[in-house]
Amino acid sequence: MLEPILEQIIAARRSIWMNEPADIARLRTKRGARNQGATPLLYATAKLGQLAVFLNHLRQVSRQHSVDLPTMRIITDSLLEFYANQYGGFYGLTDTAHVVRLGREALAHVQTLDEYVTLVGELALYVSRMDYWVDFLIPWAKFGQVCN
Repeated sequence: MLEPILEQIIAARRSIWMNEPADIARLRTKRGARNQGATPLLYATAKLGQLAVFLNHLRQVSRQHSVDLPTMRIITDSLLEFYANQYGGFYGLTDTAHVVRLGREALAHVQTLDEYVTLVGELALYVSRMDYWVDFLIPWAKFGQVCN
């Protein structure tokens, strides 16, 4: 039962690869303190980047086959739920939260470390691509001038 869920994650990744995701439109409407849009963008990119790093690290560790699958499942399951709640809450990244939860659902069907590597790799690609979309929204040149 892993394969159909994995296919949904891959399809979601492909759908956002070249086309701006609906989550980005929702994120544009978010406002932080004093009705400004900077903090939602900066925190969203931080949270997306964190999960991408965690997933890539877990993927690398599991590729070494020196860990057991049940331990990797426990660690990954709690991370996925934590970040799905973050994304779907304040940031309005509800589609991203859904994909992360699909990953969590798929995790229960993973039977080998190789399957784990495949699943976590696909999730990392999706989350990383979302991070790039958010990064595109941040006016880095103006931000850099303000911080001089």
